Amino acid sequence: MIKCQKCGWEISWGRNVKFCPNCGAPIPAPTISSGIRVAAFIILLILCISVTAIGASIKIEVSEARSLSHEVESLENAVRSIGFQAIFGNNFMHALIMFAPIVGPIWGFSVLYNTGKVIAAISIVNELDPRLNMLVLFFFPFTWMEYISYALAISESIFLTYSIIKRNFREEFTTASKLVVLCSIILLIAALIEFYVISLLESSLKI
Repeated sequence: MIKCQKCGWEISWGRNVKFCPNCGAPIPAPTISSGIRVAAFIILLILCISVTAIGASIKIEVSEARSLSHEVESLENAVRSIGFQAIFGNNFMHALIMFAPIVGPIWGFSVLYNTGKVIAAISIVNELDPRLNMLVLFFFPFTWMEYISYALAISESIFLTYSIIKRNFREEFTTASKLVVLCSIILLIAALIEFYVISLLESSLKI
């Protein structure tokens, strides 16, 4: 139940009224509390990591592993020739789609599952433990920054979908726009760090 700020009339949340039936004063649309947003973010961050872990745990054929490894090599070549912009462009593109209502979580979990498969493929080709490979990634700050951005995007996709159902899309779109900017900054910094780490590792291997 909510109360009209003018006359105190009690109104049920489920009625979707825009004006108080008693005095006619405008009723603000129901908002999502910060507590719910934080809880949703934490749950989705855990889910994002878990989905990647599931992808990394599956058994794939050696031929498929080599094919996926070649795709990773192509991306690495793009990073060498273009720079950190290639990393940022790829990650930000996926994050933007994750913000989309309804389809965002589907796209996000699909991308993260395939990321796990790539980790498994690289591990098979190099005869390494995929679980250990994935664990090592989380020693780097850019991995956490990327997953934080994806969790923010997917959670906001859910809230945007909810706002469409509740006919409160305009207000939620403002929040989504701010989160898109925040994610772009986080992913840009993450791309710079990742590019620096890659360059450092390649330099050390050449010595």
